[in-house]
Amino acid sequence: MKRRDHLAANMVVWIAHVSQAQDSLVHLEPCLDDHDRERAARFHFADDRARFILGRGLLRKCLGHYLEQKPETIELAYTDLGRPILPHDKDVHFNISHTQDLVAIALTSGARIGIDLEYAQPHSDLIELAGRIFSADDLKLFQALPSREKTDAFYRAWTRKEAYLKARGEGIAEGLQLISVSFGSEETVSIIDSRDEAATSTWRLRALPLPGGYTGNLACDDMYRHLELAFVELEQGELTIRTSSYFI
Repeated sequence: MKRRDHLAANMVVWIAHVSQAQDSLVHLEPCLDDHDRERAARFHFADDRARFILGRGLLRKCLGHYLEQKPETIELAYTDLGRPILPHDKDVHFNISHTQDLVAIALTSGARIGIDLEYAQPHSDLIELAGRIFSADDLKLFQALPSREKTDAFYRAWTRKEAYLKARGEGIAEGLQLISVSFGSEETVSIIDSRDEAATSTWRLRALPLPGGYTGNLACDDMYRHLELAFVELEQGELTIRTSSYFI
């Protein structure tokens, strides 16, 4: 079976540590196109530049692996929101997320997919932040939670909402308050979208098992897909893929 066929029934997630990939960045840069090289050069801080190069380089490695192409031959285009897409292969969907020391790629075929990772850290203005992303009803539920649960609940809801909106190809700012998700620690949850009644029966969100301090969720509009999660190690640009399998 071709690797591409694997994507028709699976959601593939690759995750890499920026700190462990520093020596490989020089080997990933040749995978980037001129557009991404120009963007990488504009970053002021070295850590931001490293995350960007790792994200775009890992994306091309992942696409190349499953489409059985050389990474540097992968042709990307960009939406009005700056999201990379495959212009000549609309059936393959992918998404990128990065935060602190982690970069993640989510990939599948024949379904929409989105991923969001966040480094969960306490905020003194957590209630104010919650007011920007929660509906009025959800904000009341959030405020009623015990203080010790608020930080984890906030990041669970935030990553669920962002993963969903990214999967739909929408801007984050416009839709956060229009959708509702659980604050709980369930592995899989549904979503309520005030703009789309069918979303609850179509979309599923799945929590990702990440290192301590990180929260991440995956969104897909095919609830029966198998999740294949790999922590990827790079050494001089060569990949070692350590895979674990889950059911959504």
